Amino acid sequence: KMATGQWEVLRKEARQLENEIDLKLVSFSKLGTSLRVDSERANDGRGESSPLLPSQNSSLTCDAMGMEIDQLLSRLSSVNELMNDAVSSIPGTSAPSPAMLHALQRHHDILQDYRQEFSKTRSSINAYRERADLLGSVRRDINAYKTSGLSRRTEMYMKENEQLRTSDRVADDALGMAMAARESLAVQRARLGNITNQMIGLINRFPAVHNLLQRITIRKRRDSIILAGVVSLCIILLFLFS
Repeated sequence: KMATGQWEVLRKEARQLENEIDLKLVSFSKLGTSLRVDSERANDGRGESSPLLPSQNSSLTCDAMGMEIDQLLSRLSSVNELMNDAVSSIPGTSAPSPAMLHALQRHHDILQDYRQEFSKTRSSINAYRERADLLGSVRRDINAYKTSGLSRRTEMYMKENEQLRTSDRVADDALGMAMAARESLAVQRARLGNITNQMIGLINRFPAVHNLLQRITIRKRRDSIILAGVVSLCIILLFLFS
């Protein structure tokens, strides 16, 4: 009677744990389905502009629920072991009934089913989270590449702009030097013109000086002609006597 009474208490506790685990597994499965939908939307590009990663609250809820279900399964396993002990402690004269043995096996099967379902759902959730993390990492890398590419293009544009500014400054300096040289030549030409005019004025003012300059010029031309004749004669003589 004591073993039978303990059996009923344990069986009642097992049913309560099974009902609680069943509700938790349903919620856990729904959370996994939500994560799967978000992951598929992120993969298809139908979500927002940012990757649809599981939020921090969802991750914490998922972890907390998983730990709670794991603890409930451990408690249910302990209760099943106590039920086994209760059945084994029944005296041989009062062998456990087939209904009791069937109920015990049924509780073991339910525990096994719950463990398999929990393991499958948790594996799926972990896969969805890893997939979402991978997508987020890839998109972050793409955004970083785009940002670095934009920075490189901006840097190239800035360098080209600086080169254009340098070329403009060089051209301006060259034009400035050319204008300065032109002004200097104009000043020198004006000075030479003034000197020429002054010399012409002096010549016109002093005819004797003008005549003297003409005689000097004529003498230079005559000396040049004589010198050219002597040089030509020497060359001819060299050809004749060579």
